Amino acid sequence: MAAPEAPDPGRPLPNPGTTFFHVFFKIASLLYFFTCTWWSTHFAIHFVGTVVLCAFDFWWTKNVSGRFMVGMRYWQMVDENNKEEWRFEYRDAEGMARVHPAESKIFWYALYGTPPAWFLLLFMELARFNLDYVLMCGISLSMCSFNAYGYTKCSKDAQTAISTFATRTLLSSVVHALV
Repeated sequence: MAAPEAPDPGRPLPNPGTTFFHVFFKIASLLYFFTCTWWSTHFAIHFVGTVVLCAFDFWWTKNVSGRFMVGMRYWQMVDENNKEEWRFEYRDAEGMARVHPAESKIFWYALYGTPPAWFLLLFMELARFNLDYVLMCGISLSMCSFNAYGYTKCSKDAQTAISTFATRTLLSSVVHALV
């Protein structure tokens, strides 16, 4: 069986729509936060608009872009004893080799770049004693940070599973060669 061909970094992105919306929702929520006072003075409109855009970003990142751009998905469950359990789905080593490097970079940079931006905005609003906007930034920060945390755990679990599989395969082939 031939090894999977690594994606050519020069070829077009395999999921341009997914990549666009992955970045769009992150930028749109930040831009809306910056510009919402230009057209409205009602805090409720600012709050709802920002939080809804962040919720779209959270859902899109967790359920769509992670799956298509890096081949991963996570979810968290709480059992009947109130013990939390994390579940991860990811492609096997062959599938991970087909992840487009540019899409992967866009995914991880956008995922890890958003929480510091919201943290900076939260700190700025806190310095202004603008507690309504601190709440808005805190909710936005928590949503994007939870995604970053979940995908970090998923990535580590995937790397561990792939290296364990590779080690088992190597040991199995060595044992079969010796026997």
